[in-house]
Amino acid sequence: MTMRNCGFVQPLRTAAVGVCLLLPLLCSLALAGTTGKIAGRILDAKNAPLAGVNVAVPAARTGAVSEVDGRFVILNVPAGTYDVKLSLLGYQAVSMTGVIVSADNTVRLDATLQLAPLNMKEIVVSARRPVVDLARTSTMASVSREQIKNLPVQELQDVVNLQAGVVDGHFRGGRKGEVQFQVDGVSVNNVYDNTATLKLDRSLLEEVQVISGTFDAEYGQAMSGVVNAVLRRGSDKFRWDGELMSGGFLYKSSSGATSVNQPGNRAAPDLSHRLQKFRLDAAGARNFQLSASGPLLLPRTTYLVSGRYYHFDDWIQGRRFFVPTDTSDFQHGIARPTGDGEFVPLGYNREWSGIAKLTNRRWGRLELNYQAVFNLINSRNINWAWRLTPDGAPKQRTLSVTHGLDVTHTLGPKTYYTVSVRQNYFNYKDRVYDDLYDPRYDAAGLPQGNAFFENGALIQGVSGTRFRQETNSLVTKASYVSQYRRDQQFKMGAEFQWPVMRFGATGYIVVRTDSTTGATGFVHFPSEPPTF
Repeated sequence: MTMRNCGFVQPLRTAAVGVCLLLPLLCSLALAGTTGKIAGRILDAKNAPLAGVNVAVPAARTGAVSEVDGRFVILNVPAGTYDVKLSLLGYQAVSMTGVIVSADNTVRLDATLQLAPLNMKEIVVSARRPVVDLARTSTMASVSREQIKNLPVQELQDVVNLQAGVVDGHFRGGRKGEVQFQVDGVSVNNVYDNTATLKLDRSLLEEVQVISGTFDAEYGQAMSGVVNAVLRRGSDKFRWDGELMSGGFLYKSSSGATSVNQPGNRAAPDLSHRLQKFRLDAAGARNFQLSASGPLLLPRTTYLVSGRYYHFDDWIQGRRFFVPTDTSDFQHGIARPTGDGEFVPLGYNREWSGIAKLTNRRWGRLELNYQAVFNLINSRNINWAWRLTPDGAPKQRTLSVTHGLDVTHTLGPKTYYTVSVRQNYFNYKDRVYDDLYDPRYDAAGLPQGNAFFENGALIQGVSGTRFRQETNSLVTKASYVSQYRRDQQFKMGAEFQWPVMRFGATGYIVVRTDSTTGATGFVHFPSEPPTF
């Protein structure tokens, strides 16, 4: 629950009694997890149940023993692809490969063991996921890490857009703000517009779940869809991988006219498109990614670190004929450009992102997991009006960080609970210069153009856009899972979010004319609140 106004949002502060009364309203059911369950039944050649069969999942360091009726259940298995081994003295061992475990889902494994009076090799069986899962009541697509490797995607949103019913982030025709985004089962939505605060590279994804209809009761704050991204974990052995990608555009552009660079010359129409030629930008898009994982020196501790740099220049180009401080004679139609005439992309994106993750299993049934994910994006949106003075257009800067601790405690073979504490920080700025009183604002002035010159292109000044949006949220989540009976599982939990948000203009720059002298100047107004 938050209180909002046009400039500042602050969490409700009450006495302890009031908080206790409001707690049920503030908690929402958002309990999507990162682990699944393996269950099945083991029989002998005569279809009689086998008890005491050892069912092991070595990669997940977990397992179970079949009961009298031959049934077994393995809870809290991290999402991923595993090999499951079945063994019992006097019977031939069986190894099931390629078992795909999805978060919050049950994988059914039934097997038959053959008598082995002599020492024999184990049987290897390849597991296959059923085409139609009859146990599901919702419309959910689970994309595993192996599948993501074979898809033409680069980040999480690309995976989501490939699913049925999703078009450019819209689920079944709904708004983007109606989708609940979760990372490892914890919400990462921005309370400002309810969109995702993070961009996740495909190298970080272990599994992506996309639910587009008939949500279970455990999902809250979702109207159109739910996206749960399960991130990779550190490996027991050192591994590293990397990716290098480069591409570009072949397009037609202009060389411009030499007369436009002569100060004092009257501007000719359509300068920037007088001479056309083909241009090839072979490195307009570049992507560099490197990941490493393995054991640390600490006992039973693994790590995962990954970094990515993404460089993108849009194919729509401008040309720097003018700089923001140029002064043209609009009354007489004379342009005085001082730019270098270089071609520059009107829109671009420079993105740094990465993750650091530590997992510790030193204390037996207690698992500690700390992770930090960040995005830093410097970009500029395409605005055709700035095609001749690109340096005057506003630039966007986004910083988002999500970090926190997850604690999983296994109470027994059929019961465990998880507690998570996360901080979601998001900071977005849209402006030319950070300081409201930067002298370059006064030197350049506000943007100016003329409808009779280059179809109204701006040829001097800088944008007065100054917007900022900052959100800092503390998110806590707790869940409890117990396999109550053979076919009944009990699960409960809650997620509580405490957000602080600021948004709005970070100052205004306006033109004001002195009534006495007639002189025109620029006045800077801070935004708390505007004084005009």
